[in-house]
Amino acid sequence: MYLLKTNIRRHIPKEWKEHVKFFTGGWFIALVFFYLMRWAGASGLSQVHFTIIKFVVLLPLFSIVSGIIFGSLHYFFQKYFLRKIPLWQVMLLLSIDQLLIISALTFVYYLLLRMVQVNQISFLNFIQSPTTLIYYLYAFLVNLSLSFLWEVTRLLGRGNFFKLITGKFYSPKEEYRIFMFVDLKSSTTIAEKLGHLAYSSFIKDCFYDLAIVQHYNAQIYQYVGDEAVLTWEINKMKKITECIHAFWAFSDELLKRSGYYLDKYGIIPEFKAGMSLGVVTVVEIGDIKKEIAFHGNTLNTASRIESVCNLYGEKLLISKKLYDELNKEEGLYIYTKIAETQLRGKQGITEIYSVRRLINEQYE
Repeated sequence: MYLLKTNIRRHIPKEWKEHVKFFTGGWFIALVFFYLMRWAGASGLSQVHFTIIKFVVLLPLFSIVSGIIFGSLHYFFQKYFLRKIPLWQVMLLLSIDQLLIISALTFVYYLLLRMVQVNQISFLNFIQSPTTLIYYLYAFLVNLSLSFLWEVTRLLGRGNFFKLITGKFYSPKEEYRIFMFVDLKSSTTIAEKLGHLAYSSFIKDCFYDLAIVQHYNAQIYQYVGDEAVLTWEINKMKKITECIHAFWAFSDELLKRSGYYLDKYGIIPEFKAGMSLGVVTVVEIGDIKKEIAFHGNTLNTASRIESVCNLYGEKLLISKKLYDELNKEEGLYIYTKIAETQLRGKQGITEIYSVRRLINEQYE
């Protein structure tokens, strides 16, 4: 039984669970607010008692059911439509589907009322009643707000929205983090071959596939041209080697979709990466456009290490600081010290290690 449960958990998409948790939490807050307003307007003890029963018993149940239904719907649209059509069209189709589901749930609620009520109410009177219309409109606005909030959090980066509104990094703070700079190999040659419009579409597709790094708890900090910057907060990682797994999982994803890239662009993309870890400063910056920025020697080191990947003929290079923290007993990778060199723009000698896969498989 334990193995069965473990196997099921491994095959449930992490993104789906995040959608369901987000919508469940959002619906719980929305229902708490709604019932508190109803409770405040209750004029009799029987009404208050009934509201308390709803609050304690039914509210968590409704939140979970709503979270599963609408979170799953949102996940489906994000996964299967966002790459194919613009965001506004996705939101429009999603809103229509949400209205249809709310209508279906309203009809189910009406059938349940007919089963328990002595005085039967006609369906026409039911849907025209102010209470039903309020519930219907409120449910739609809640889903619309949650969908919009989800897109805002995606725009700012996972977790950054709440950090910005709470002012967590209004003043500079230090964090211990890993940074990875991922860059397209032969980017100039590819850009000249494809032209700037097709090249932009090519990079867009590559960075869509980069989403797989979420399975390894990576945050995408920035996109800069054909380069992406990833980061991990070390005290929130299950194990340090997740950052290594993330790079090879991305490489596997590109290889798995090589047929698509060959058909559309005539090129299979290949990326290289440099990584380091250390203390960085985190601070909220900007006025016209706000974002959370990272500063420090760790980013500079990771960037410079990535820039020498071609020099040493390696896809993935890491600093000695990161090498020392990794679990080398997993038997998944071969770590080789390849250089002690002075990187451009840095003082002192940096020790660099290459990372190659020992076996060709994807890691959980």
